[in-house]
Amino acid sequence: MKVAILHYWFLINGGGERVVSSLLKLYPDAEVFCLFADKNSIPDSVPADRIHCSFLESIPFSHKINRALVPLYPAAVGSFDFSGYDLVISSDSPPIKAIVTPPETVHVSYCHTPGRYIWDLAPAFQAKLPSLARPLFAAMAAQARISDFVGAQRVDHFVANSRYTRSRIHAYYRRKSTVIYPPVDTSSGYIAAMPSDYYLSTGRLHPAKRVDLLIEACNRMGRRLVIAGTGPAEKRLKSLAGRTIEFVGRVSNEELGALYANCRAFLFAAHEDFGIVSVEAQAYGRPVIALGHGGSLETVSVGAINNWDTGVFFNEQTTTALTNAIVSFEEKEADFIPRKIQNYARRFDTTVFLRRFKAFTESVMKRDHTEERFKRVA
Repeated sequence: MKVAILHYWFLINGGGERVVSSLLKLYPDAEVFCLFADKNSIPDSVPADRIHCSFLESIPFSHKINRALVPLYPAAVGSFDFSGYDLVISSDSPPIKAIVTPPETVHVSYCHTPGRYIWDLAPAFQAKLPSLARPLFAAMAAQARISDFVGAQRVDHFVANSRYTRSRIHAYYRRKSTVIYPPVDTSSGYIAAMPSDYYLSTGRLHPAKRVDLLIEACNRMGRRLVIAGTGPAEKRLKSLAGRTIEFVGRVSNEELGALYANCRAFLFAAHEDFGIVSVEAQAYGRPVIALGHGGSLETVSVGAINNWDTGVFFNEQTTTALTNAIVSFEEKEADFIPRKIQNYARRFDTTVFLRRFKAFTESVMKRDHTEERFKRVA
């Protein structure tokens, strides 16, 4: 079977890139297509000689100005030739799903989420723009929603990374999807003999991650907070930090594991569609204090009927709500059982993703897709 894997870009190394790496374990001979590829951001598991970049890669400084090139994305994606491929798996973003495949080729879209900047968060993006730019953005977003919806109808089968994303796929694309949680390496997790007294935050320092709430809460309460990662919001976040806040920057996998294993609890204030870092923390037996919305409702167990939890939720992205959740956690901190937290995290392990995704693709490849497509169009 000839397989192609389509990813939006290799400019950072995050959750989407982990999905591609795992897919290559299932299909080691697959060819990989993308808009751009920075050689320093390509995972070791992705063979560089099998990566096919779009014509955008040849534009000077394209990696740095990639956002400005958005109008060219549809043309770049449309330039890929998938003739002769039996299966195309797209690691999804709005322009990627719009690829054109031959009728005999099966297109499976692994959807991380419908693009927030053109759907539910479009008003928020627009409000941050200068007044003269807002009408232009509104027109662009309206056209992008139409293109995104039309592109979604070309997909043969959607796979969602969470039940929350499944609901978004249905709301915006009117398509059904199968939930297969993304791969998380939980096997490397271990339980420390005596955790330290700091709270932990890891990941890219971006405004949407709301690390500012974590800093404000720990400033107010005088709690230690260790922040691992870098990103565009780093300078502003450091300006907010008090004496109990420590930035450690980008760390190695071994250093990150030690930070997870020895933290008091992991703090997570983002509204994510899944939230891999929360699962990673639990793989080390550590509780999570998370915003109780989106994917966190699936990755963190709170109010379990078996009478043990893996964390605490707060329901608003406010400093007060978070500080109250920290107080609640500390009042029952001794009730959290590291081994049970670790066992909960293992349901999201990479091996589970591989088994479920393989079974899914084998199933859909055996079906009569010509009839299914006709019914969907009709």
